[in-house]
Amino acid sequence: MADRLVLTKTDLAPDAAVLVAALRLLNPDAPLWRSADEPIQATALLGDATRSPLRALPATPESPHGAVHAFALAFDGALDWTMFGVWLTMLLNRHGEKVLRVKGILNVAGSATPVAVHGVQHLVHPPAHMAAWPDDDRQSRLVFVVDGLERAAIERSLRAFLRAPTHMAAVA
Repeated sequence: MADRLVLTKTDLAPDAAVLVAALRLLNPDAPLWRSADEPIQATALLGDATRSPLRALPATPESPHGAVHAFALAFDGALDWTMFGVWLTMLLNRHGEKVLRVKGILNVAGSATPVAVHGVQHLVHPPAHMAAWPDDDRQSRLVFVVDGLERAAIERSLRAFLRAPTHMAAVA
């Protein structure tokens, strides 16, 4: 469903041509750039309204494109993995069709390294235990792309399950 394809580090991949051929089979119409070969202009990625990333999403009276938005939450303190898992499962069970994407890096109690989570609608991929934190910031961070769900409602439900983390803030 991608409207544009950008491949990075193809100069380091021995079989980049195989990847390009596979992508062309999956999506023959999307423009494809190899960032190692040529600079990519922002207008090429963002400026063509006929190839908007929202074009693939059907607009309905119940869910106009204007309801699709993204937001991020960050919160301090280590979280209880079980409670987070129950919360995410319930959120996606109830509102999965409206959660277009959720992705994050979590400070999990008892883990010295962060846990990366990633989900699309009703599907949650297995968590990835990262080798190390990318920097000194140990905040958990979650990014959502949703259709018609309010940030405040998701934040309230997460607070309830995590028993009010010490600090939770919207991230710009």
